Amino acid sequence: MSVQLTTPHLFRCYRWAAFRQVVDDTDKSVRAILSGDQNVKFLQHIGGAYYVSINSGYRCVNLRKWFQPLDSAGDIKPTKKGVSLRLDECSSLCNLVDVINKTYTSLDSAQPCIE
Repeated sequence: MSVQLTTPHLFRCYRWAAFRQVVDDTDKSVRAILSGDQNVKFLQHIGGAYYVSINSGYRCVNLRKWFQPLDSAGDIKPTKKGVSLRLDECSSLCNLVDVINKTYTSLDSAQPCIE
């Protein structure tokens, strides 16, 4: 199975580096949903306004841009800019992080722009 992330600007080097930092927690959340956990709510910032989000109510992983509506009290909402991966696709991506880093050295040496 091949995973393609074709959304422009989604995984710039610094965002990939931030994703690498949360890949283990992302994979744990996916495995929890696959094992039947109904209480998974995972939202992790990976730079800019982009987040990784996983929710038991939706059997997918979202890598997308979020925004804060003017009328909200701090709640952020997802936009259409990004990509949704099926749980098996996300697991494949998580398992391939080391291979991707070794293949693309610029990604391996990238540093996140967030803490």
